[in-house]
Amino acid sequence: MQNEPDIKAKVLAKIGRGDVHKRSHAYFVMQVVVVAVLLACALALSVFVLSFAIFSVHESGEQFLLGFGQRGVLTFFALFPWASAVADIALFVLVEWLIRRFKFGYRIPILRALLGILVFAAIGGIMVNLTPLHATLLRMAEQNELPVLGEWYESIHASHSDYGVFRGTINSIQEGRFVISHDDNDHDADDGTWTVIPPAGFDMATVATGERIYVAGTPVQPGIIQAYGIQQLSGDM
Repeated sequence: MQNEPDIKAKVLAKIGRGDVHKRSHAYFVMQVVVVAVLLACALALSVFVLSFAIFSVHESGEQFLLGFGQRGVLTFFALFPWASAVADIALFVLVEWLIRRFKFGYRIPILRALLGILVFAAIGGIMVNLTPLHATLLRMAEQNELPVLGEWYESIHASHSDYGVFRGTINSIQEGRFVISHDDNDHDADDGTWTVIPPAGFDMATVATGERIYVAGTPVQPGIIQAYGIQQLSGDM
């Protein structure tokens, strides 16, 4: 309490020297509006990026790798869209910082704020995936009608032969093996034809020509894959 006169005197001295500048009410209102708009944009973007990561894993068939044993799990993590995850983490941090620009934000512990943002983004991401948004953008990308984000979506249906993952349609079935081909009309390394040798114990009666298939395996010769995991793809994948 004894320091109050000194503090008051210092403040009055600064005002007298012109070191303290008065801000108008409109300035503070505009500051709040700008922060609120940035916060809304960051939250919306974080929801979109997280929902894209969920859509990508499901639509690409990469979730099947989790059922292909330890090797499949390791491949799943190698193919996981880490760029999206890192971008979302950065957005979470930005949102948390923006929240703290508001007066009430300082009362919320950092961990609780980040957890709340994560829960909000997760719920929002799931809700977005219940809409046709990403499926529509994927179709646009495959028709070369989606700028900027086109490459993100085009990579979803690509085979990843460098990781031992292949997608394709069964052209023919031979004794103990079958032939698949993939062609998305972009003439890149993902296009091709491969002969697939199923893993031991695989029931060949479960596959048929014309079926779309997801294969994880090792190329043993050019164009020949020794598979350790096989999964039929549904019509929308």
